[in-house]
Amino acid sequence: MHHTAASSINRTTMIVRNAAARHGRRALASPISRSTLRQLSSESVPTEPAVATPPPKAQLPADHIKDNSLVMSSKQLKMGKAKETIMTLGANSTPTHEGQSWTRSRKIGVSEELTPWDQWVEFRKIRAKTKKLGSIVKRQYNPTDLINDPPRPQDVTLELLMASQTHMGHHTSLWNPGNSRYIYGVREGIHIISLETTAAHLRRAARVVEEVARCGGLILFVGTRKGQMEIVTKASELAGACHVFTKWTPGGITNRDAILKYATTKVVDEKDQPLEDFGVFTENARPLLPDLVVCLNPKENYTLLYECGLKDIPTIGVIDTDADPTWVTYTIPANDDSLRSIGVIAGVLGRAGERGQQLRKLASEKKETVPWETSPTLNDFMAKHRRNVQKEQRLALSRVKDNVVGFTEEEQDILQSQYARAELDSSEAAMLESLGETATVEGLSEPTASTPNLGEIEAQLASVKAKAGEVEAELKGLNN
Repeated sequence: MHHTAASSINRTTMIVRNAAARHGRRALASPISRSTLRQLSSESVPTEPAVATPPPKAQLPADHIKDNSLVMSSKQLKMGKAKETIMTLGANSTPTHEGQSWTRSRKIGVSEELTPWDQWVEFRKIRAKTKKLGSIVKRQYNPTDLINDPPRPQDVTLELLMASQTHMGHHTSLWNPGNSRYIYGVREGIHIISLETTAAHLRRAARVVEEVARCGGLILFVGTRKGQMEIVTKASELAGACHVFTKWTPGGITNRDAILKYATTKVVDEKDQPLEDFGVFTENARPLLPDLVVCLNPKENYTLLYECGLKDIPTIGVIDTDADPTWVTYTIPANDDSLRSIGVIAGVLGRAGERGQQLRKLASEKKETVPWETSPTLNDFMAKHRRNVQKEQRLALSRVKDNVVGFTEEEQDILQSQYARAELDSSEAAMLESLGETATVEGLSEPTASTPNLGEIEAQLASVKAKAGEVEAELKGLNN
């Protein structure tokens, strides 16, 4: 048992001795401060005269030092080291390059020898002479230009599409076989989209957007990916359209009566000015459906495209090599992951919509007509209002006939010619005029105590009676 204890003590002593030999500097010695390391590694020559080393001070006993070290906390030690480091860095912030590495000459070329300082001076001379040489980059890419000043359809070129990264597809393993006709080739495992095809499809989509805007259609721009908000809002602002940059609510088209229950509707004229005489219609009208939907990321908006297909709404979509081209009506094969690519495509379509709005307003000013037809719902409302107005006029005329007795045939002919309007003008202008006279439509069965034309009718009847009395007086005078 004594032998076992002695062997364990020897083994422990050997382990400690080996640990001290291998890790003595780290385990037994205090770490060297940063200022000491900086002074040892610096090659600067001190400019101040050497100061004699002061005589050593009387050292305190080891026990006293140990007690003081225990009293000082670790936080105070760290603060002291930090202050020492800051003071050292402040004193040596601009060291002078006077060491051997800066003063020793080196061979440059075949026979020339220069110091690093001479090389620096020579470099500055060469840079001053050659800084005006070389090509000048006149046109630089600015990301905000695609939002502030988007390109127009006539500005679409193959160079612009390539610079915008519209030709970059996905990996060949992710491709959709339906896009084989749009793919130009493969490079480093990535499908390359044909720029000629992209330009042709983009111009076709621009013509579609322009024609829909010219005919007064409702266009919806949709882009729900991160970073597409500014692009979508700018394109919709140019085209006078609506936009969606958040998640599409399922049922916004197929179940719009419930989803868009509290959405407001307004009726505008040919100059896009709201009409105030359609309050009853706007309160009871159903939410509108878009006439065209432009989707910038079809893969995330399959529900929207499916609802558009159910309601026969044409769609335009940016189709990448991994998307299904059958989801949209008009495809634009391009890179849908690059914001620059999406910015160019959305900007071109927005400019096309802006051109269509300008053509629509110009045509209405010249011909005083509009290139579209009023919606059937609004036509039905106006026809119903016209029938109600006719019924009110007939009711007022019948009341006048019942209340007034003793009219001659001539007086009855005058009344019928003025108030018995059997057939009124059925044009939209007459309908709008009648809508302006009465802002609300009353029920067919509701009796009215007084009509707006009753006072005028009584006044005219009084004038007719007065004229008849004058005529009778003249006739009596002639007979006498």
